[in-house]
Amino acid sequence: MSEEQACPGTCNRHWREARELWHKALAEYDPLDAYQSRPVPPPIQPWYGNPWCGTCKSRIREALAELDDLAALLMATADGHRAGPGGERVSGSAGALSPSQAGDDLEELTSMLTGWESAYRDLKNWQALTRRGHLASAVTTCIAWLSAHLDEILAAPFAIDFGTEILQWHREFTNKTKAGARTLRKPLRCPRPQCRLLTLTWTEGDTYVICNNPDCGARIPLAEYEAETVRLSEAMERGELEAEVA
Repeated sequence: MSEEQACPGTCNRHWREARELWHKALAEYDPLDAYQSRPVPPPIQPWYGNPWCGTCKSRIREALAELDDLAALLMATADGHRAGPGGERVSGSAGALSPSQAGDDLEELTSMLTGWESAYRDLKNWQALTRRGHLASAVTTCIAWLSAHLDEILAAPFAIDFGTEILQWHREFTNKTKAGARTLRKPLRCPRPQCRLLTLTWTEGDTYVICNNPDCGARIPLAEYEAETVRLSEAMERGELEAEVA
């Protein structure tokens, strides 16, 4: 592939946004309107890659390696039950679903990884994929194989699709396992009358705030907590409430 192409990664997000706005302005430009000036191209220069730049290649390598840990975390925290409606990944297959959402996720991850290995083997006219899982899990061994050939894979004709999918799966599994999510203290007191302590925390990605008072343990919906924050803030601005009371 040519070196002279913009990297498809997040490194060029601002460049792509600026180009999109410029093209939109060009489409709306009327050269017969004396009050309009022809839009000029944005001054932002893109990062170039082949097709990925060095920074994004490193991100893909790291994301691929961490998929192994994320898969293990997903299975370790699974409760053996399927999530409610609306929590499924949309895929092209209509196969039967197992009782375990985590089990299905792991199966789809394995299918995705082995699919890319097969694609690269086909590209190189190598022997078809051998059986996996007798020395280590199929996910672990496939990730190790892909990592060993990653430099060549990221220069293959399907490099953009491969890198994009690895990063997407990494984001999805990170969200599902809450890996790397921070738990933050919240400034308001617990709203439950029997508690009222400054023991509220929120873990990134959760839809509720919890009270860490062992005698309370309240779970307040995040939307409810945020609405209460706005209400108290407005009351303080009007001088109706002291910060200490809030």
